[in-house]
Amino acid sequence: MRQLYEAFQPVIPVFILLFILVIAMTLIIQRKSGYRLDTMRKRMDFLLYLGLMMTIIGILLLTLLPSSNPEKVTQFVPFYSIIDTFEYATDYAIINSIGMNILLFVPLGMFLYIFTKSEFLTTVLACLFSIFIEFLQYILPIGRISNVDDVILNTVGGIIGMILGLVFSKLGIVYYFFGTGKGNNKD
Repeated sequence: MRQLYEAFQPVIPVFILLFILVIAMTLIIQRKSGYRLDTMRKRMDFLLYLGLMMTIIGILLLTLLPSSNPEKVTQFVPFYSIIDTFEYATDYAIINSIGMNILLFVPLGMFLYIFTKSEFLTTVLACLFSIFIEFLQYILPIGRISNVDDVILNTVGGIIGMILGLVFSKLGIVYYFFGTGKGNNKD
C-alpha cells in the first residue's frame, strides 16, 4: 500500500482539484440542459461516467508527469524490459514497474466494458489509449521513457478490468451497489 501511495502521491492534490472541477462542470452542464438525476438509473450512469472520466484523467496525470530523465529513451523490443526487470530488479522495482502498469489500466478496462459490453472493443480501446500515452511520452519533452512493454502491460490491465466489469455486469453487482437490483428497471 505504501508503494501505491508513493507512486500516486505527486498527483493526488491535482487529481482532487480536477475531481471537484469535473463534478461541478458536469452538474452545471446537466442543470443548464435540463437533464435531471431524478432516477436511480440516471444517478448510476452519472457515477459510472464520472468514474470513467476520472480514470482517464488519473492515468494522464500519472503517465505524463515529467521525470528527471534528461534524454528521450525508447524501447521497441517486446518483453525486453519485462524480462530485464524480472532478472535484475528488486521486488520493489518489479511491483513499481510491472504491477503499476497493469494496475493503472484495471479501472479503465472495467468502466469501458460496463459501457460497451464488448470484450473486443474494450481491449482495443485500452490498447489504443496506451499507445496514445506512449506516443505523447515520446513527443513531449517530459523525460519519460516510451516503451512497448508498457503498452503490453497496460493492455493486460485493461483486460483484467474488463473481466471484472464482465463479472460485475453478469452478477448485477453494479446495480445492487446503487440500489436498483439486477433486472429491476427503476427508470
